[in-house]
Amino acid sequence: MTISLLDICNRAMDEISSFNPPTYIIGNDDDTAKSLLAAARKVGEELVRDYDWQEMSRTATVTTVNTVSVYDLEDDYERIAPDTMWNGSDFRFMRGHTTKREWAAITNSQVDPAMTYYWRLKGNQIQLEPAANGVFTFSYEYLSRAYCTDSGGTARADGWMADTDLPVLPADLFIHGVRYYFSKAKNLPYGDSEAEYDAVIQSRQGKNTPTQAVNMAAAVVPPGRCNYFNRLNIPDRVDS
Repeated sequence: MTISLLDICNRAMDEISSFNPPTYIIGNDDDTAKSLLAAARKVGEELVRDYDWQEMSRTATVTTVNTVSVYDLEDDYERIAPDTMWNGSDFRFMRGHTTKREWAAITNSQVDPAMTYYWRLKGNQIQLEPAANGVFTFSYEYLSRAYCTDSGGTARADGWMADTDLPVLPADLFIHGVRYYFSKAKNLPYGDSEAEYDAVIQSRQGKNTPTQAVNMAAAVVPPGRCNYFNRLNIPDRVDS
């Protein structure tokens, strides 16, 4: 069962006997409640910033407008997943994110939209080159910053807003994180809480997505078969 923001804060206080758990969090002027809320927000922002949790993965679909080259990102956008931008109408990979040097070369040369579109992020928008030649749809995967939802499941792009809000990520991450940051803010001993929080993060990250098996044998493709989806033991990209 998913527990709420209020439950998370109360659970975080279970091992801190010097403070009384507040009866509510949002809108409470009590210093303890405000410190707990600040810690809960800090944990959420930290978790979505530092790791690509599968729970935070979303797919955005954009419909172009003829001759328009700039399109808004999603309201809960945190960062894009590399190499996921596809022209779904023509089933073509869209090349990007391009560097400033590459963009200068592309925009000053002849680019045929019948071949491919290039893209980059600028001013928190997606910019295409060339501009859309007609109407088509493209999609991409991104990581959401909405680490919680309201009680009905609607994403909260701006974080905790009500005591009944629910975490998207496992609740134990928030419980241990709130306990650690609250203890640190109140000048309480926090070494054990920090170690427990780090241990929970590592454990959850290790189990968050299944590990892909690596086939060390060479692939054999029968004549006439397509090997497009064949997995080889080589990286999709090499970071410099």
